Amino acid sequence: MKTDETKPLDWLAAGRMRLRSSDLSHAAEGPSPVVIQLLQEAAERLLKAFLISGHWALVRTHDLNRLLAEAAGCDPRLAKFADAARSLTEQFWEQHYPGGDLTEVGSNYDELRQAIGEMVELIEMEIATDQP
Repeated sequence: MKTDETKPLDWLAAGRMRLRSSDLSHAAEGPSPVVIQLLQEAAERLLKAFLISGHWALVRTHDLNRLLAEAAGCDPRLAKFADAARSLTEQFWEQHYPGGDLTEVGSNYDELRQAIGEMVELIEMEIATDQP
């Protein structure tokens, strides 16, 4: 199966897959750096799906703060996820390269997962109404 970075549904599918993997990893091992990385990658792809559905030119970034700011400019309802985006981005970078402080990574997983779940619902609803 070939995917296309210009297709919002391909980004949405990639985000859903990582969200599912995050949930499975969390169930198996609890909060961990891997779970946070998967959750961050899910949020990143979901935001890119939303932005690309609005004809946004892809920017290759892992910064949820940047992606969310652009997305909230299109739909202000997304602004309520700013705290989750900030926390998830910080934790993502802490665990991404050796040398980060992993003490708090994943400590607020349940809160982050709930916020990303709400964001998914909003994004899926918006993308569904944009599809022919």
